[in-house]
Amino acid sequence: MIGLETGVALIERGLKVTIVEMLPQILPMMLDPEMAKLVQESLEAKGMSILTSKTVEEFLGEGKVTAITAGGEQIEADLFVSAFGVRANTKLAVDARIPLGETRAIKTNGRMESDMSDIYAIGDCAEAPNIVTHKPSCAQLGTIAVRQGKVAGANAAGDYSLFGGVLASAVTRLFDIEAGVTGLTEKAAARARIDVVAGAISSKTKADYYPGALPIKVKLVVEKESQRIIGAQVVGSDEVTQRINALSFAIQKQMTVRDLAKADTAYAPPLNETWEPMVLAAEMVLMKLR
Repeated sequence: MIGLETGVALIERGLKVTIVEMLPQILPMMLDPEMAKLVQESLEAKGMSILTSKTVEEFLGEGKVTAITAGGEQIEADLFVSAFGVRANTKLAVDARIPLGETRAIKTNGRMESDMSDIYAIGDCAEAPNIVTHKPSCAQLGTIAVRQGKVAGANAAGDYSLFGGVLASAVTRLFDIEAGVTGLTEKAAARARIDVVAGAISSKTKADYYPGALPIKVKLVVEKESQRIIGAQVVGSDEVTQRINALSFAIQKQMTVRDLAKADTAYAPPLNETWEPMVLAAEMVLMKLR
């Protein structure tokens, strides 16, 4: 995501940008392939060149990098930006002999306390359980860090507070398209060996006949047996963040897809479609579950 956001900023400054992605799609930790395709098409329409399924094999140049090879192709440029992801900086914890967890971040309990009494860990270096899988995760998002900090601070001050876990809810805006995720993607659910049914719907941000109506697509990932919503993705030109926030709350409250399909939502032509896209996506999943 950081690489794409940087690429957008550089294009807005008048530069020509090529993105090299090792995996078959962009935003692989955030979106499933068909949702990522919408974002990629939007970015390419703005002039960004995106090469997927290609690995940077070599940096070329004497004294400074002037080119790279990726997938056997040589790409020359004046500026190169590396965005290979992030890793928890746990040197302080390791030096203090504070145990790390499965993710190689600092192991914590529900109070954000490490395995060393009265030593707390929060943010990008700390583990916390995923709300859906209940397995340790290290999502490394600012929204998670501030909530963990509130819990750790309360406990360090003598209060008793628990951190509820993470869904790794995230959003981004790239030119005029927004993308968001909460909970598990289909691919993440498969890795966690959760049997799911997914449904997606394309709609508009306002009544279709109203000026300024923009496209939006909502996808839900639902656990097949319980019919609980365990993940959601939204891609569109507007109103993505608040839908992701609403769906995050639905997952936290263990709402089923049948519950969401019955949601009483608001409508006015300048603001929304008669049928809320989240509700339509829920209806799509229910059709598949029959």
